Amino acid sequence: MRRKSAGPACSAADLHREWLELVDADGPFLSVPALKRVWPQGMPQLGADQVALLKEAKPAVEKAWEDWDLHRDDSAGLDRYREARDSWVELVLRNILGWGDHYTTDLTGALFAEVAGGVRSPNHAVTVTPTGALAHGETIGVLVLVVDPVDSLRDPLDDGWATCPIDRMEELLRTGKVPVGVVTDGRWWAIVSARKETMVASGVVDAQTWTEEPQTRNAFVELLRLRRLLGGRPEDRLTELFGESVAAAEEITEALGVQVRRAVELLVQALSEAALDAVRHGEPDPLPADRSEVYEAAVTVMMRVVFLLFAEERGLLPQTRLFAMGYGISDELDALARREREEGSEALDGTHLTWHRLLATSQALSHGASFEDLRLPSYGGSLFDPDRFPFLTTRSPRGTLAITVSNRVMLEVLRSVQMAQLRGEPARRISFRDIDVEQIGYIYEGLLGYRSEEVDEVTVGLIGKPGEEPEIPLAELEATAARYRDPAKLADAILAWVKDGQPAAKPPTKAALAKAIRTSGEVEDAERALRAITTDEALRDRLRPLIGIIRRALRNRPFVVEPGGVLLVETPSRATAGAHYTPRKLAEEVVQHALEPLVFNPGPHQTADRDAWRPVSSDDILDLKVADIACGSGAFLVAASRYLAARLVEAWRREGVASGTAHDLYVHAIRTTVATCLYGADINAMAVEMCKLSLWLVSLDPKLPFSFVDDKVLHGNSLLGLTDAEQLRALHITPAKAAATPLFDLREGTETIRHLDIDGVLTRAARLRRSLASEVNDDDPQRSAATKRRQWREYQRGAA
Repeated sequence: MRRKSAGPACSAADLHREWLELVDADGPFLSVPALKRVWPQGMPQLGADQVALLKEAKPAVEKAWEDWDLHRDDSAGLDRYREARDSWVELVLRNILGWGDHYTTDLTGALFAEVAGGVRSPNHAVTVTPTGALAHGETIGVLVLVVDPVDSLRDPLDDGWATCPIDRMEELLRTGKVPVGVVTDGRWWAIVSARKETMVASGVVDAQTWTEEPQTRNAFVELLRLRRLLGGRPEDRLTELFGESVAAAEEITEALGVQVRRAVELLVQALSEAALDAVRHGEPDPLPADRSEVYEAAVTVMMRVVFLLFAEERGLLPQTRLFAMGYGISDELDALARREREEGSEALDGTHLTWHRLLATSQALSHGASFEDLRLPSYGGSLFDPDRFPFLTTRSPRGTLAITVSNRVMLEVLRSVQMAQLRGEPARRISFRDIDVEQIGYIYEGLLGYRSEEVDEVTVGLIGKPGEEPEIPLAELEATAARYRDPAKLADAILAWVKDGQPAAKPPTKAALAKAIRTSGEVEDAERALRAITTDEALRDRLRPLIGIIRRALRNRPFVVEPGGVLLVETPSRATAGAHYTPRKLAEEVVQHALEPLVFNPGPHQTADRDAWRPVSSDDILDLKVADIACGSGAFLVAASRYLAARLVEAWRREGVASGTAHDLYVHAIRTTVATCLYGADINAMAVEMCKLSLWLVSLDPKLPFSFVDDKVLHGNSLLGLTDAEQLRALHITPAKAAATPLFDLREGTETIRHLDIDGVLTRAARLRRSLASEVNDDDPQRSAATKRRQWREYQRGAA
């Protein structure tokens, strides 16, 4: 991996980012601001004596690893590796980290009473105990878990408990009320944080690279030194740094929610401006007649961007140079930002390459692509389907795209999801390796209370809380300003209008609004800003006196929508709906207690004695149907997929049918449970698409199409519907009352209804649904993505 030189020009933040980029992090791992507070000059160098110790000891353990890796079925080779590993681990913990005699593997004392018993798998077949602990006085600072060699500390083990070593350490830490753990197999080393009532965070480093990547080694050692765990200032200890980082992660999630909302608004504005420009040039209006689709398309574009960033950073899409050059978007932000610095932001207005790249990538992921050095499967799914919003790819009479989005707009779109702007701090780069699927869902749930519609008069956006500002017709604003010459009274009148017309919007305070009104004539760049948005001199004259209270969009232009343009507006439910973030830990706890009685028989409903619980078979697990009838972005369905997949892997291993690596088996189990067991519904159509995105992300296999979930997550009101076939036959919600109180006056249609083959239609529908409830597999024609799409269309026609 190419790394920047840590020369004198690097800031402390850059130095910390450099080594953090080399850590396989998950969850709210250590944030740069927290690290800068304790290490303002970057991480200190490891002492020469310690470096010498590592160089002397490393060859033996690396040789033992290589021998085991070449002959994994050789038990003697495993024993030799264990011996070399244990010596290596002792050296690192006692001598390199400086734990000395504070580290013990004797956990028989009273101090270790809560941790010595370890934790047990759900079926109590597997017990995991800590290997050792760092302790001083009456305090346990760290638990240590040493495991046999693995390909990744994040892959589930194959001993009958389908959890990875890091997840097992989390269980140990929470049971023993210890905040920090270290997990290692000798090669891989993980730091795990499980602070009370916060989500787990972990970072994995590879000891084999400690010579080539000394900054990562130095950071690992410095973080785990004795004074960072049990000594020194309490606020500078590792667990407190994790606490700061968790708080920062929550702030980042909130900030991204606001930024994504503003980016979607910018996309809607850009699409609207492009359409108005086409009409001015005598070309057909490229936007759909149903203007609400413009907002849905803009949200979908943002979802595509996030999916690609998430998948690229986690290695779930091809890692080849050809993909990065032709389809990837991870590097686009840096490329566009460099052009902005070198050429100015206006230069980006005239180019559209990033937009074209995104459309091309969407096409390739939807339908597949095959070149000499690159093959993309047809992932399918509605997210990248070019036919879902055909106006995005419609051609003009000149043969070019009818609508294009400039690189300047795309720069702001990419910034909105890759840079977090926190109050009082410089913008912070975001890694999608550190963001959970549930957090992505929350970021997008804030978009559910809006739609887009065409305006028939000039409308302007007012200043206010970023992402939640109000809009007002310019004529209304002018009339109000004519009635109230005093800035304070005008501010009162504007706020009253907003409260009545847009109750969920958050305008500024009266004092801030009045000040902006008074200083409108002092805005230095007013003329340049007005010329950037319109060539209509009369409109500029109308806007100029109010320029101080008209907000600036992400391009630093006044937010003005001309007649025929498209505007984002609140839905009637916006004020009362809101978005509710379901933390991963909470979702997992709810799902565990809901599903435990179904995957154990006898189980918790039969006896409180966990030793008497017996896991059900894989067939019984796959017979389960789990529905979230108000699924939102899918947090509970994602948690259910993980829980059921773990139990399914355990069942396969008990039954002797498991094959493949632990990672591949777990991904297969996730995809199987998503295809077979999970269902969702939501009254909001965009929530349905967000839920699908969450399920695609959690079940993504780079070699296979997306999980087919069109038949699993549906748009509709889950409080309405039929529950019995007899209701269809009687054409009445209460069949027994059909004769006395018919709901429909059928007259001559009565005979036709009587001869409808309702049972035949239902039988065929049930057969199609059973066929759909299987994992997508393009190697099997009957389970291919194309076949499933055909079957779903056939089902919908029959149901209609």
